[in-house]
Amino acid sequence: MAIYQSPIPDQVIPQTNAYSFAVSNPNSMKDSHPILTDALTKRVITFGEWKRDTRRWATGLQSLGFKRGDVVALFSFNQVDYSITMFGPILLGGIATTVNSAYTADELAFQLKDSDASVIVTHPELLPVAIEGAKKVGLPLSKVFLYGNKEVDGFKPYSATFPPENIAEDLLAPVEDLNGQAAIESIAVICYSSGTTGKSKGVELTHFNLISNIMQIASVERGIDMLKVTALAVVPMYHVYGIQFHIIHGVYNGVKTVVLQKFNPVDFLKAIQEYKIVSLNLVPPQILMLVKAPIVDQYDLSSLRFITSGAAPCSRELSMTLLKKFPKIQLRQGYGMSELSSVSHLGLYNRAIHGTVGHVLPNQEIRLIDPETGKDVGVGERGEIWVRGPNVMKGYRNNVKATKDTIDSEGWLHTGDIATVDMDGNFFIVDRLKELIKYKGFQVAPAELEALLLDHPLIIDAAVSGIENKEQATEVPLAFVVKAPGEGQALTEKDIQDYVASNVAAHKKLRGGVRFIEVIPKSAAGKILRRELRVLLQEPIMAKL
Repeated sequence: MAIYQSPIPDQVIPQTNAYSFAVSNPNSMKDSHPILTDALTKRVITFGEWKRDTRRWATGLQSLGFKRGDVVALFSFNQVDYSITMFGPILLGGIATTVNSAYTADELAFQLKDSDASVIVTHPELLPVAIEGAKKVGLPLSKVFLYGNKEVDGFKPYSATFPPENIAEDLLAPVEDLNGQAAIESIAVICYSSGTTGKSKGVELTHFNLISNIMQIASVERGIDMLKVTALAVVPMYHVYGIQFHIIHGVYNGVKTVVLQKFNPVDFLKAIQEYKIVSLNLVPPQILMLVKAPIVDQYDLSSLRFITSGAAPCSRELSMTLLKKFPKIQLRQGYGMSELSSVSHLGLYNRAIHGTVGHVLPNQEIRLIDPETGKDVGVGERGEIWVRGPNVMKGYRNNVKATKDTIDSEGWLHTGDIATVDMDGNFFIVDRLKELIKYKGFQVAPAELEALLLDHPLIIDAAVSGIENKEQATEVPLAFVVKAPGEGQALTEKDIQDYVASNVAAHKKLRGGVRFIEVIPKSAAGKILRRELRVLLQEPIMAKL
């Protein structure tokens, strides 16, 4: 058995409530230190205000009957106070489940039911979807609250539940004591990760999982004065990438985080220039924009020093082009997944090795396994990444079978991703076993789109695959479709794209188009032969039947 470990010594990981960890203040910041700023409204939240309002929100939740183990669903774009709404239930020993802001009412309803959420906090723009989703699962509309400070159609801001601002500290909700085994076992956050079965799976992350991963990340950031770092939060805060690298990491280290509600190039570039942003956590399409978009040259980005690329592979060519254009920037890439509480591998800022996701982080064991033989592979050989460590999720919500299929009896999490490792311990992601399509860092399950397509009365069979879009530096979903005889022959590519778009979140649209074929290649057992689909994707011309 060949086990890879970090060159960095194992870290001491506190076993406590994730809230207690987040406010433990290792860098001795003052309560007046600004930890969050809204990029557009310029609203500032200091460390002291953050602690106070998180406790007040927890107290408000208690007044609603919320108790340990209950779940709050956060359905919103990025918000300057998103972390307050997340940590309020966590403080009480409850759970936050973060919901993709692009979800339809049906997708939201599935997550609400699967996570057992009893309270929703949503953005006013998303209120109609939140109401419909809540009704579908019988969640009382009196438990739906809003971000912001205005009442909308009778729905109140979550801050309306707060006790008076001058309330004595000892009357606020106390932090639930979760020391030792309780921290290891108690769920803090449920993120949803698409699976090849087509339905999202709730990834249960414990207090200890989240704390472990922050300590692992911190181990490669020694020497950086975090109180002097200003970061721009543009990755979604509902994604594990945003949760760990901005919400928890930011509060714990005292990073001055500027929050951008939605990503668009102009606001993004303006914020970097105006707030003199030092650090960015991005996905490859955003790095591509920095490299290629002409508008970038209109802004002063000279303050930038650190960029982390995650959620999808950043190619050697793209990383080299970025550093050539911005020679003062230090770039690192990481590898992880929701099931790993964020990351298992991370590069070093001051050591640019293009294309690598870096070394193994401490407190973990990594194996590379040949999927065909089940044996460990050597240096330079391709193998599936297996991970064992304190950052490995507790399991999938309400899905024992999926948990057992992913984490074996010895505690190894089988990632489904294929990598190689060089003599120096640098890992390179080269492929993946699982069929998930990564669109700009978001996971799209082919099986989910295939099921939707098969519901169309004029489609008799379908298969979905990812196709690379080099202009956007991402994969996009493409559908192979077999039309029904007769009336079905009139179906057009646009008909099918519009049908899918009207039923799914934006990142699941068929941006790769539709290709009509006579038969979907399948095995004798009826399994789609995806390798044959990939061969078809190489053909420049497809018959439009």
